[in-house]
Amino acid sequence: MSQLEYQVALSDEMVDAAQQLEGMRLRVEPWNEEATLDTIRHYAHGIGDPNPLWSSEAYAKESVFGDVIAPPTFLYSAYDGAIGLGFEGVQPIYAGTEWTFHQRVRRNDRIRAEAVMGPATVHSGGMAPRFAIQRVNISYLRVGDDALVAEAVASTFRVPRAGADQGLRYEARAAEEYTDADFERLGREAREEPIRGAETRYVEDVRVGDPIPSVLKGPLQQITMTAYYAGCIGSPGYKADEMSWWYRYWAVNEPERLPNNYDPTYFSERVLPSLGHQNAEVAREIGMPGAYGNGPQKCGWLAHPVTNWMGDEGELKQYAVRLRRPDIFGDLSRCSGTVTAVDPASGEVRIALRAVNQADELTAEGSAVVELRRRGTR
Repeated sequence: MSQLEYQVALSDEMVDAAQQLEGMRLRVEPWNEEATLDTIRHYAHGIGDPNPLWSSEAYAKESVFGDVIAPPTFLYSAYDGAIGLGFEGVQPIYAGTEWTFHQRVRRNDRIRAEAVMGPATVHSGGMAPRFAIQRVNISYLRVGDDALVAEAVASTFRVPRAGADQGLRYEARAAEEYTDADFERLGREAREEPIRGAETRYVEDVRVGDPIPSVLKGPLQQITMTAYYAGCIGSPGYKADEMSWWYRYWAVNEPERLPNNYDPTYFSERVLPSLGHQNAEVAREIGMPGAYGNGPQKCGWLAHPVTNWMGDEGELKQYAVRLRRPDIFGDLSRCSGTVTAVDPASGEVRIALRAVNQADELTAEGSAVVELRRRGTR
């Protein structure tokens, strides 16, 4: 018996209705509203980032900031821009983000996210013959002075599930298996990742073609997903039963009371579709090959090698990620990059990013613009 009630094809009427939503202001349901020591640490540990600048008061006190700061992608935990508005019964799957960062998030900053619907477009692909992409334009503001901290354009695939006409159909595959020797090797690789830290990286020392050392993620397991959700909500549906009953009631009876703009069918299903991130059966009904990773989680992973490489004084100014293939439980992911351009006058360095799995399949790609110090400046 199907756990997901809605197996709906993508219709022209749905597309037309979604396109009429452009410019609509969204109700934003935040996960973290304040960048405390705990929320920053929980997010950093949830993406597997051990950089002490994010989590150690003693280390951060001696840094140029004098206190803990948040990883740039911490803002996903304020609002990730994933949207399930319209397209009733059609699966939302995160597609990627384009970020512009204006200020660092510091400890005790309170963040308010404002979001407006962007355009909806129709596409075709190998795993789904017809799907849509919805976009959301987001501004992240610091509470108190309304300073603009960051802007983002978040994209969400709307893909019919496997049981629908022209639904998503990835070929099923077994989870990768590892020996004790494999785990020892992988653990050693993870522990040896280079973190630049307090050693300043100067732009004059950077050359086109320089590698951004890889960061290992995985093997992806259910505990990894649980740890991520402790720091950053996976979807508005992640609530204990006592709360989820209210969301289900509102979705059916008073949808205007939902604190977000998700499609009411998302909450009224017997099983929340986002459970596919932890449950293989639900994932396969969606059309995935097995329980799979979270999109904003993967975007956080791909920024990890950049912040390792740039050091404490480097500043991530722009960052974009496009998600290509899902990570299923058991998959490894290696996130790395290459310097593509250097401007010594401004300190600006451009980086191409990519993530590959254990089969060397491209699972995500992106870009970053980092500002580094020039010698003789502060």
